[in-house]
Amino acid sequence: MQLRGIFVVIDPTTPDQIALARAAAFAGHAGASIHAYICIPETYVWAADGMAMRAAERARHELWLASLVRPLLEQGLTVTTEVECHDDWRSALAPAAGRAGADLVVKETRRHSPLHRHLLKTSDWTLLRHARCPVMLVKSRRLGAYDHVLAAINFDTPDAFHQALADSVIEHARALAASCGSELHAVDAYESEQSLASLADMARRLGIDRTKVHTAQGDPETVISEVSRRLGSPLVVMSTVARRGVSGAILGNTAERALDALDCDVLIIIRRPG
Repeated sequence: MQLRGIFVVIDPTTPDQIALARAAAFAGHAGASIHAYICIPETYVWAADGMAMRAAERARHELWLASLVRPLLEQGLTVTTEVECHDDWRSALAPAAGRAGADLVVKETRRHSPLHRHLLKTSDWTLLRHARCPVMLVKSRRLGAYDHVLAAINFDTPDAFHQALADSVIEHARALAASCGSELHAVDAYESEQSLASLADMARRLGIDRTKVHTAQGDPETVISEVSRRLGSPLVVMSTVARRGVSGAILGNTAERALDALDCDVLIIIRRPG
């Protein structure tokens, strides 16, 4: 996983920027640059003195953002900043990351109810549908190195596309574990005994001891969550397929369901079919 540019979504409602702190740790390991991004609503343009108010809001956020990144600059990191006005900040994230040439997007996430995710297009949902690079969604407040990296893989893949998706998860998880000095583990949830892959084969594919491969029968999000709790809040690496059209509007794939089941950071590798 070659990291040259990390795009960080800044939450303008709080001074506690855990996504920026996590991105700084990754940038330090990889020698990558950081692009810190804030999107503010464009509603001020409709006020009587809308243009002036928007300019004032932009200037205020630019000053605040500069104060947030100053400590990182003092550490010797390369950091650029951007404040954008947009009428839909959720849909602005992925295009902004694309303009920045990001290899990774880092964003804080919070727990949502299944009904909330089903009825509303949350910022996580929108980002995972449209981002062109891996997305790290940060939950953990612990900012030290990860003790474990957990690759969540379906080893019983039905076709070449899903096989490539599993290979990508393995590649990213292995690289992150090596760069962070973390212990690599893998988890696979299976539907029946017939679909359970060999532990030895799984361990050989990842280059790890078979005792670090965890399998259980059940829903993937439940199995992944249980293993992550046993490992003590690892970095979970998993994949999602970003579909468009009608299928893209249906919420509930494994990655999205796992987001609310997990209490740890999640790196999601995004692929598009076809």
